[in-house]
Amino acid sequence: MDLPKKMTTLRLLAACGFLAIAGSSWAQPLPAVARPADAVSPQPVSAPGSAQSSMPSGISSTAAVSATVSMEVLDDSRPLSIGDAVNVRIVEDHDPPVTLQIKDSGDLEVPYVGRVRAAGLTPRRLAYAIKSELERDYYHNATVIIGLDTARQQSAGLFYITGMVGSPGPQEIPTYETLTVSKAILRAGGFSNFANQRKVKLTRAGPNGQTDTQIIDVKEILERGRLDLDVEIRPNDFIVVPERLINF
Repeated sequence: MDLPKKMTTLRLLAACGFLAIAGSSWAQPLPAVARPADAVSPQPVSAPGSAQSSMPSGISSTAAVSATVSMEVLDDSRPLSIGDAVNVRIVEDHDPPVTLQIKDSGDLEVPYVGRVRAAGLTPRRLAYAIKSELERDYYHNATVIIGLDTARQQSAGLFYITGMVGSPGPQEIPTYETLTVSKAILRAGGFSNFANQRKVKLTRAGPNGQTDTQIIDVKEILERGRLDLDVEIRPNDFIVVPERLINF
């Protein structure tokens, strides 16, 4: 075999050996790439509006009111009612919260401001109302934090009132006072213009499924102090305030 043919044969053998080695290396699985220790795993993206508030049920406890500095997280879903106790703090004062109770008139006696209408407002709306009053005379900028004092919101049950009153509907019976018919009417916003104050009807269910109905002269109680006529309210009592037949 002459020299050129030998050289060609050697080149072919070398090429085949290279391809065999390369093929065996390509057949091996690729080594795993080490993940950096501080790498963050991707998290699923929440749909818009699904993010939970830091305090989804609103500010309520004294500790929460003490720790909160933003009015935007205050509860704006539950309107306050007569008899509710609320924790109130002015952030700029650096003082602990004070506990105030909404009076039978629906007002709250607020430091620096005086009486502010509270019944029917949510804690957030009430906070902004107080903020406006404070910034009128006392503060350049006031941050007011208000939360329902849930520790005092224990209820003995509900009674129901309808007819000629300011706010008919179900009402809670508080545990911190004895609720009577006259007080129940005040809690419901008082008599409306054409209420028959002398013939308020109280209906109560008896133990055997029977009902007991009393006619109560609330006008006599309020104007003459006849507390002996004032009946204590029990859970599930039903009060009807009728309209006067002749209005003049």
